[in-house]
Amino acid sequence: MASTISPQIRILPGGEHRLLTDIGRVDPRTLASYRERGGYGGLERAITRLTPDAVIGEVEAAGLRGRGGSGFLTAAKWRVARDTQAERRIVVANLMGADPSALGDRALAEGNPHLVVEGLLIAAYASGAGEAIIAVRRDWTDAIERLHNAAREATESHLAGYLVLGTDTSIQLSVWEGSGAYVAGEETALLNALAGDRGMPAIRPPFPASVGLWGVPTVVQNAETLAHVAWILLHSAEAFRSVGSEASRGTKLVTVMGHVAEPGLLEVPLGTPLLDLLGMAGGGTGNTKALFVGGPGGGAIEAGGLTMPYDYEPLQEAGAIIGSGSVLVTDAATCMVEAARFFVDFSAREACGKAIPCRIGTKRLVETLDRILAATPRPDDFTLLRELSRKMSDTALCRLERLAPAPILTTLDRFGDEYRAHAERGICLAGACRTTDLPPLIGPLTGVEPAAPLE
Repeated sequence: MASTISPQIRILPGGEHRLLTDIGRVDPRTLASYRERGGYGGLERAITRLTPDAVIGEVEAAGLRGRGGSGFLTAAKWRVARDTQAERRIVVANLMGADPSALGDRALAEGNPHLVVEGLLIAAYASGAGEAIIAVRRDWTDAIERLHNAAREATESHLAGYLVLGTDTSIQLSVWEGSGAYVAGEETALLNALAGDRGMPAIRPPFPASVGLWGVPTVVQNAETLAHVAWILLHSAEAFRSVGSEASRGTKLVTVMGHVAEPGLLEVPLGTPLLDLLGMAGGGTGNTKALFVGGPGGGAIEAGGLTMPYDYEPLQEAGAIIGSGSVLVTDAATCMVEAARFFVDFSAREACGKAIPCRIGTKRLVETLDRILAATPRPDDFTLLRELSRKMSDTALCRLERLAPAPILTTLDRFGDEYRAHAERGICLAGACRTTDLPPLIGPLTGVEPAAPLE
């Protein structure tokens, strides 16, 4: 079958393909093709043979952690929603693409949309939700068309809608289109947008699982998490746990980009060394200098630390995160000061404006980096970078704001000589930038434009 996903999404061999294995083998435009490969077998098993509590128990036994960035236990979120006294509950699939460079959710939506829909319906059944909403960013035109079609086909085949599979379970399924924005990765911002308000984070607690969209218990999961749910219910919790680390079972979709021979999308067991990710992407195109792991709020891991496992806790201890599932590889010709500026400038431009530390703090960080790059620093600029970064993290309203300074703090710690050379001598040790009239970094590093504001 010809490629069914956008040409910029290249699926790389290697790793452990589970979610990606049927992309290119199933026709994403037809339910019949998905069902020929066992599709909706997990939903049928869940609804006709298991109670909602048993489904939650199986996901709990699998040890599935949310793949949207925080790594929160999926079953725990579902149990909170189910145990909260309410007449109405909602589940939401978050396909807003918070990090525009991460390809995993988009590949699933374009290449195997019924896998996402199936996982969402299982989540709705387990958490007691009668409504399931797929929130997808408006510029993913192929994904939107296929998700709408998948929702329609599932409803017409009684896999969704009233009396699912002839049982007394009813789950109304819909697709909502919104303008993609980085802040949409924060679930309360997405829920505010779904409610017709500005897409801004809300103070937590209460958490959405107990008080969410329109004040009712709401479970929000990204597409990758839901795809894993469908896989677990079809293949078993034991099969899911057969790969991964002790703390983090299963596989993770990882987008490797930047200075590598073969940029693209991988699926690897959690705990895979960063060096192996680099190797699966064909290796670096030059002297690999550092990997920025986790997207705009991720941190820099220097080349000497690439034996580190790609896993939640080890990365967090090193100042990086799983985050959006993106890994940006840099080489010896990359200026770490300029790279840090790019990420923080992205966060500043994408800030929703609600919290002062984020709205003002990110701009002050960018201005400070500009003075260092121009060799005109103030005497306390290095202290300002650290103290302002820490204060932003301590007072942050949302996780995206708290993580925004990470590229600065990790590059300051690991590549401080580049900061000093710029500030004190006006020299870029990487030979990548000038101290005045700095060229834009978006093209060479990521090849993507900043996302549009969330409506």
